[in-house]
Amino acid sequence: MATRPEQSKAQGRHLRLALFWAALGGIAAAMVMPYATAVLKLPVQDAPLPMPLLIAAQALQLGVLLVLLGWLGLRAGAPLGLDSPLARALVYRAPVAPPRPGRSLAVAALAGLVVGGLIAGAARLFAPLMPPAHHPVSLSFARWQGFLASFYGGIVEELFLRLFLMTALVWCAWKLILKAKRAPGHAVFWTAIVLAALVFAAGHLPAAARLWPLTAAVVARTIVLNLLAGIPFGFLYWRLGLEHAMLAHFWADIVLKVLLPTV
Repeated sequence: MATRPEQSKAQGRHLRLALFWAALGGIAAAMVMPYATAVLKLPVQDAPLPMPLLIAAQALQLGVLLVLLGWLGLRAGAPLGLDSPLARALVYRAPVAPPRPGRSLAVAALAGLVVGGLIAGAARLFAPLMPPAHHPVSLSFARWQGFLASFYGGIVEELFLRLFLMTALVWCAWKLILKAKRAPGHAVFWTAIVLAALVFAAGHLPAAARLWPLTAAVVARTIVLNLLAGIPFGFLYWRLGLEHAMLAHFWADIVLKVLLPTV
C-alpha cells in the first residue's frame, strides 16, 4: 500500500514524539503522588524536600529518562511496525493511519474495563491464600486520587513496558536470531509480549514484599495479575499501536483504583 509523503516523513522522525510522551509521562508522575501517599501512608512531613519541589524533581527526572527510552523504542520499532501512530500524526501534523480510529479506541477502552474486572476478581480469589500484611495499606483514598493515578499506569508504564521493553525484545530477536533478514513472525511478538508482562510482574515483587511475606501465593498472585494485564496490553500495542495499549491500561486502572479499589 502506498503511503502519503506526509506519513512517510513523519515515520522517519522520533525525537519530537519522544519529547511529547516524556512530557506527558512527567505530568503523570506528578499526578500519581497523592494516590501513592494515601495508599502507602507515606510520611509526607519526613520528606527531605517540600512536597511540591520533590514532585517536580521526580517528574523531571522521569521525563529525562523517558525521552531516551521513548526515542530508542520508537527508532527500534520503526522497521517492526511497532509505533505510536495517533500521537505521531498529531505531533508531526500528518494524516492519521488508519483513518477514523474511533472504533478501535472504543474496543481498547472496553478491553481495559474487562481486564480491570478480571484482575479485581482474581485478586479476590487469591485473598484467602494471602498471608497477614506486615505493612498497612489504605483503600480509603479519595476517588479523584485514584483517577489521577490511572494516568501513570496508562502513560508511564506503557512507555517503559511496551514502547521500550517489548520493542527491544522484538528488535533483539529480529537482529540477533533472524539476522534482520526477514520480518519477525507471530511467535517472536507473542514471546516479547509475555516476557514484558513477566518483567512487569517481577518489578512488582519488591512492592509486594513491602506488604506481605513473599510466599508462593504472593508470588503467584503478582505474576497472574500482571499477566492478565500485560498480555492484552501487549497485543493491543502490537496490532493497533501504543495509544490503544495506553487507553486499555488507563481504563483497567480506573476499575482498580476508582470503581473496585484493589491492591
